[in-house]
Amino acid sequence: MASPMRRYHTWIVAVLLTATVQKGSSECSMTDPCADQLGQAKVFQEPTQLSSKESSWSMTLNVDISTVSYNWLELKRRLYNGAVAGPTISVKRGDQLTLNLINNLSPDGNDLGRPLDMLNHPNTTNFHTHGLHISSKPPQDDVLTPIEPLKQHQYVYQIHKDNSPGTYWYHAHWHGSSCFQVAGGMSGILIVEDKASDMPAELSVASCPENCDKDIQLLFQPILMFDQNSRGFGKLQEETHDYRGFRTDGYVVAGGGTLTEWLSDNVNYYTTNGLFQPTLVMSTGEMYRFRLVNAGGETPLELYVTDSAGNPTLDCDTREIAIDGVYLSKPHKMHDGQTMVNPAGRVDWLVKCNVPGVYKLRSFANASNDLSMGVIYRYTGDLMTLDVSGPAAESAFPTTLPSRPSNLRDLRNVPEADIEGRFVVEFDPDSYINRQLWMGPTNYRYKMTLGKVQEWHILNTDNMLSHTLHIHVNHFQVISYNNYTGSVAMNVSGDWYLASVSDMAGKCYFQYEKSDLGPTPQAFDAGFRETRAQLFASKLHYLGHNIRFAEDKGGTLGYARLGDWMDVLLVPPLANITIRFVPADFDCYVIVHCHILAHEDTGMMMVLKIVKEGESTAADVQSGGAYPGTCGECDRYPFNNDTTLCHKKGT
Repeated sequence: MASPMRRYHTWIVAVLLTATVQKGSSECSMTDPCADQLGQAKVFQEPTQLSSKESSWSMTLNVDISTVSYNWLELKRRLYNGAVAGPTISVKRGDQLTLNLINNLSPDGNDLGRPLDMLNHPNTTNFHTHGLHISSKPPQDDVLTPIEPLKQHQYVYQIHKDNSPGTYWYHAHWHGSSCFQVAGGMSGILIVEDKASDMPAELSVASCPENCDKDIQLLFQPILMFDQNSRGFGKLQEETHDYRGFRTDGYVVAGGGTLTEWLSDNVNYYTTNGLFQPTLVMSTGEMYRFRLVNAGGETPLELYVTDSAGNPTLDCDTREIAIDGVYLSKPHKMHDGQTMVNPAGRVDWLVKCNVPGVYKLRSFANASNDLSMGVIYRYTGDLMTLDVSGPAAESAFPTTLPSRPSNLRDLRNVPEADIEGRFVVEFDPDSYINRQLWMGPTNYRYKMTLGKVQEWHILNTDNMLSHTLHIHVNHFQVISYNNYTGSVAMNVSGDWYLASVSDMAGKCYFQYEKSDLGPTPQAFDAGFRETRAQLFASKLHYLGHNIRFAEDKGGTLGYARLGDWMDVLLVPPLANITIRFVPADFDCYVIVHCHILAHEDTGMMMVLKIVKEGESTAADVQSGGAYPGTCGECDRYPFNNDTTLCHKKGT
């Protein structure tokens, strides 16, 4: 049921689009489309609200095919309770929430015979409470159990008393269909509520539970993303073998070609709470809390507030106060006025516009951030209009923020002797993680002891593509950006191999080969016109994140701020990032994966385990006889005798 504290935003608004209208929406159709008629005069509104009244409560989500309409454009999507933005679920610490998930999708066309590490099973699903500090043991946040078509499943979530109050989200998470289902709209906001007594007064005036009309929920989804070059939805439907009756390629548009092709060229937008660029009315000078949720599985959002023409403005003042559901130590100004929200990430803002006018909340891929972000599809476009009016009020940003729970204590100065677990997470090409594809739910790649400090090094051997680290159960703290001395992935005749970045002349040429029989060094050289040194140099464009981070004092948008707690981290090409955390409260399995969901669905996922003190920590750490993060054994060829470790071994 809807919380009585939350007021819906139902103001009358002006027409959204400023483009010249070529024809009325009544004249546009699935066979005669037009890009400028997708959402005129849309009033901002929040999703349906579901919140606890008692410490033990229950709810039901139905998964079914629904029709989503944007004026003339009608889309068939798999959704929760028929809404493109799932209901917001608000819980209190200590709650027990029972969720009944009913899968009404048909078994027809589920294509169960497709290989494991492919986009598959469009009608099989399950449920992930993304970012909660919660056990993965059934019936809690278990993402390894499928909910097949025409089946239902009951989850019972015990919200931990030390879960940080903040902004989270939920989404489908069955391996093989998560990218497809999330891109289609199977997601929603999940909030762990604050207590008013825990917040400074300046924050409380813009926050629930006492001022919910100023607490604005913003779920950004790639509902209208059709660009085939960035895994647009039409391409996902094709790759997942979706039922043809749900696709748009059956419509032939005027002038030739299919509607899917036309959408790919003309319609590439994120939606806000399921709406196309709605307008929110705000009062001049009053402070609002924006809960920004990137519910896309592929694309970072580089957000800022602009004037009506899309230019940066000083008339709206903004502060970051939380990342991924965890309060910062103090409110922060953004770097060059922008905040990056990772795929699956969340950021809370405090916003006040001191001059009446019309403003835009938009994402813009700023070229100054390129080297810190690597090659990753980046979205540029408007998300929402802010219509600010009325006499100016006075409001002040808080200077302090609520304290973090004890399981998120600062680990930056932990003595070396207190770090009892070390591990390397290595992202490799072709959806490999730690030099393997997904090995199944019982192949534990690492085991850690409950309550013991962990230090992990997060590496990316890819010389172009970025990845996004997500760890279930526990948040992690970003400690440092380090000199990269690991391996670099090299492509040879369509296959990839790891070579030493620290020896560009090729003394220790191969560390790891994806296949058992790799080319000889001579055959490798024959595939390129460059010398070995030139070849390596051409692959090291993104090397040097530690230097850039230090020079820019961490301000470049693609880098996390040291000391911040996160559950999603951008890992640029040839990066080496140290994180720390304490696995607290739960002995259970832990999923680690890239949250570019197409990568996760095609293999970039592994399972670890938290064990009780005294239990064995033996695990399947090695891959192909070498530890990820090392140079491996270089004695395969007679002249390669260097066995120097590129990095510390996993333990």
